[in-house]
Amino acid sequence: MTADLPPLQSMTGFAAVDGSHGEATWSWSLKSVNGKSLDVRWRMPSRMDSLEGTLKKTLQGQIARGSISANLQLDLPGARSEVQVNLDALDRLARVARRRDGREPDTATLLSLPGVLETRSSSLSEEEQTALNDAVLESFSVAAKALRLARLTEGAQLYQILSGLMDQIEGYTNDAEPLAEAVTLAMAERLSTLAADLANKAGTAIPEERLAQEAAVLATKADVREELDRLRAHIVSARELLSSGQPAGRKLDFLTQEFMREANTLCSKAGSMELTNIGLALKSVVDQFKEQVANVE
Repeated sequence: MTADLPPLQSMTGFAAVDGSHGEATWSWSLKSVNGKSLDVRWRMPSRMDSLEGTLKKTLQGQIARGSISANLQLDLPGARSEVQVNLDALDRLARVARRRDGREPDTATLLSLPGVLETRSSSLSEEEQTALNDAVLESFSVAAKALRLARLTEGAQLYQILSGLMDQIEGYTNDAEPLAEAVTLAMAERLSTLAADLANKAGTAIPEERLAQEAAVLATKADVREELDRLRAHIVSARELLSSGQPAGRKLDFLTQEFMREANTLCSKAGSMELTNIGLALKSVVDQFKEQVANVE
């Protein structure tokens, strides 16, 4: 991460870039939303289909994750459109139809299928088309960088939100520490009082060894210090990921599950209403954290 870039990149953003070469003009528009991986949907004139592989590599240099819609509007003044039949595609479809139906397929039906008829412009020579391709590729590189910048701008806002939520999680964890100690001591005192009451009613004393065993069992069930220790460890990991400058969405999502697991355990083991309320508040903040993490690359 460099000093002038925010540490997080959002998966939402938009960029548009115009370009021209000779008489040709075009416009790239890139829209990005949340996605589990890098998924790109291309909308381009058929004459530019050969660029798709190079275009995707260029995009991968700027973006690691998200669902991208890439749209190229190309205008070639004076271009003459010619309709050509893709004979290879026509022959393949005809063979499939014969195997399936056992008779000659209807030619009109085959011609209506996608990929059989191709519309091409005959106005450019091979050299002119190559020059146009290079210019369009260069323009797309500018658009990809602009999209990354837009996502980083939103990422800066995400960083502030997530850091604030992490502060809240840390605050609730700190608030639970003294209550956890108090609950353990209170439980031991209640056990001692109950034992004395039972001994008085039964006319016999409960062995100290038995009391110690019961106290240990109850203390283990009510002790949430291990959960609090794990919460602190997760907080450290989350802060490191938020500031790493690397794609962290997947790892943060996993940490969110760990936060929620500890918060649920805290609620189930809480021996006081105050500790229960902290556990519930913690779960609420973790839910908010999860919603925001879904936007992180």
